[in-house]
Amino acid sequence: MPLSPTSVSPSVLVVGAGPVGSVLALTLLKNGIPVRIIDKAGPQIGQKGAGIQPRSLEMHHFLGTLPDFLDVGKALPPCTVYKLPGGTEILKTFEMIPYEEPRPDIPYINAVMLGQHRKQSILHRHLEKYGCEVEFHTELRSFKQYDDHVLATIIKRSSDGTEVSEEIKVPYVVGADGAHSTIRRTLGLTFLGDTRDDVNMVIGDIEVKGGLDRKSWHLWGGGSAKMVTLIPTEVDDNIFTMIIAGNEIDHAKTVSGRDELVKTITSITDRNDIEFGDLVWMSRYRPNIRMVNKFGEGRVFVAGDAAHVHSPTGGQGTNSGVQDSFNLGWKLALVLKGFSPASFLDTYTEERLPVIAAMLDKSTFLLNRGLEKPRSDNSNWTRGAEFKQLGINYRGSSTLVDETTDLTKDLIRSDSYSLASDGVVHAGDRAPEAPGLEVLHSNGNFTTMTSLFDIFKPDHHTVLIFSYLRSKAEETASEFSAYAKSLVQTVLILPALSQSEQIASGQQFGVDLVLRDGGGHAYKGYPAPPGSCTVVVVRPDGIIGAIAGGVDGLRQYLSGVFLAPK
Repeated sequence: MPLSPTSVSPSVLVVGAGPVGSVLALTLLKNGIPVRIIDKAGPQIGQKGAGIQPRSLEMHHFLGTLPDFLDVGKALPPCTVYKLPGGTEILKTFEMIPYEEPRPDIPYINAVMLGQHRKQSILHRHLEKYGCEVEFHTELRSFKQYDDHVLATIIKRSSDGTEVSEEIKVPYVVGADGAHSTIRRTLGLTFLGDTRDDVNMVIGDIEVKGGLDRKSWHLWGGGSAKMVTLIPTEVDDNIFTMIIAGNEIDHAKTVSGRDELVKTITSITDRNDIEFGDLVWMSRYRPNIRMVNKFGEGRVFVAGDAAHVHSPTGGQGTNSGVQDSFNLGWKLALVLKGFSPASFLDTYTEERLPVIAAMLDKSTFLLNRGLEKPRSDNSNWTRGAEFKQLGINYRGSSTLVDETTDLTKDLIRSDSYSLASDGVVHAGDRAPEAPGLEVLHSNGNFTTMTSLFDIFKPDHHTVLIFSYLRSKAEETASEFSAYAKSLVQTVLILPALSQSEQIASGQQFGVDLVLRDGGGHAYKGYPAPPGSCTVVVVRPDGIIGAIAGGVDGLRQYLSGVFLAPK
């Protein structure tokens, strides 16, 4: 239940209120952890990282924010390339990411466009439901760590420039404070990588009053010489995102003001019929490709741009950052509630570091390919399926248990960004969706319909028991009798052909919920052969933590995550 506004001292100070910090705060609040979230600047403006990849859409489903995102967000439009000189004749139109039909196991298979300022606004409204309001114009000036807390000095600036200093004591601090992170520098984390001096861009948002339709991305030029892209926003506000790049452009002059910007765009596009209005924002940009050596130290952590920066090609940045937060949030909650040891937080670095390293390699590959001479097959611009992030996995994590395979094998652990080469779901992978599940009621009838994604939540583990044997369900459920009820939801999934008249109520199985796999999608999506008993533990972040054939594997997973129940 949402919390009422309260004076309860925060357990976590979140520094940075963009999508990354806001997702962390919301995840913690949904776990009942009080949060304070501050931001040095005011509300963000501009589109910036507008692409929301399918895996992030699934995360928003679990957080309950997805309907608001889909109400405003739009599908990615096709890209129209214009012939030069002239700039009006269409050379070709293509899809950077072709549309795919949703599948039962992947309901959100297509990316959505939604500007960062709108994402932020939606997330802040959800924070407010829990009595948590973002404190803008409030800066973390310094902090010092102790054995059991962090002492932080924050500065709040009023509209007249007055500064008020405050010292607060909190158990944990998380920095989502951007590429120039104060927290990262104070911790002394390395931020090794490259600054791409060979790539210069001017990026921003500008009003286009006429001359362009809003049905596609508009592209002139390409390669390393000069290029302009104008991208309509997801709402009909006449604002277009611009990307201007190339080594034949005077970037310093272009970024000196609106009029010079328009001159540069007009020169590259060879178009005088595009009517520009107000400039929303612009900035000169050179890609930095860097990442930390670890995601935290002691009681202080970093996420998002504070931990990794890279080329925007591929639309991975904000998506990777919010998934940092989703990985960290439930783990912090368990530690703060006393259910897991503080050492469990080490898995945040263990799991996210390989993923980010792979992401930097892939986005840099796309950047370099985009600088090549444009290809007739559009491969300079097209994006592979891995950029949807549905294959991102933690198969190298020390906490996993998988009795169906050896997770140390090269073919299983080969790529943190892709499904295993054997095509099977393993521990560490994304848990697939399964719709068409029929809920068993106390009267012995299956009436209500649900899906796994509607059951998965960020405040508890979900234990899926694939079996038709009551003894197996009871044996599995009994393993949790000593644990707090809020930690785990146990779900028995019966095969599609199970008859309701042969089944007692769910309470007699000892589980929280009994489902029948009416559509057959659950047994198809998970390694659960008919006639056997398979237990799949899904973590609060929608990742499979364990696949076991019985209680021994289940106990191994539990002992690696939770403290022994008292």
